[in-house]
Amino acid sequence: MACTMSSVVFTTIPSHLPPRSTPRTTLLTRGRGANAVVQTRAAAGWQRYGVTEKQDSGAFQETYGLNLGKSIGRETLTFPAGASAVAVDVKLPMGMVLEEVTVEGKQVILAVDINEGSNAETAGVQVGDILRMTSAVAKGKVKVEVGRFQVEPSLGMEKKGDNRKAYFIVDGSSFGQVMNALVSNAEPVPGADEDSPLVNLLLERRVPIPEWISE
Repeated sequence: MACTMSSVVFTTIPSHLPPRSTPRTTLLTRGRGANAVVQTRAAAGWQRYGVTEKQDSGAFQETYGLNLGKSIGRETLTFPAGASAVAVDVKLPMGMVLEEVTVEGKQVILAVDINEGSNAETAGVQVGDILRMTSAVAKGKVKVEVGRFQVEPSLGMEKKGDNRKAYFIVDGSSFGQVMNALVSNAEPVPGADEDSPLVNLLLERRVPIPEWISE
């Protein structure tokens, strides 16, 4: 397996939890490029927009968006041949271990362990999933410059100092920046359910699991 650079454990969930509910997972694409099939099992934060653009290599590009309240934040990502995009909504605490590893010459954030009975397992996160984007919270009136948060505060927000929902692109960001974005989802956002905050994750999944994941 590629060399591990960093890791973070997101709090373990007790094993005596009540029976798990049906995972709130959306398999956005499966297959290659223009042949990808959209299969939705339940609503998730990230949604696919537009059409798939297939490349000669078998890789493909797709655009995904997240509802930020008064706008939709959209980004176009490239996925390797045979990969699937998976959107999940995970309650906090998530209960999984993420590590930064080198895969095919690139640094990625990989799910290496999912705690049994955890919110991550309930949501449908699997070992080997690669984190590509996540929801985040832009705090108060401060202009966010860490990573690639996509929400700028309005004049009204600046005066009130309200937190705003945002999103964060994992590709090209440092491990610390990604962890800060994930943790920020615990911050209260006006109008959101403060008792059950959700983290909206967009994952890359490869089936079968490559050797560099399963080793």
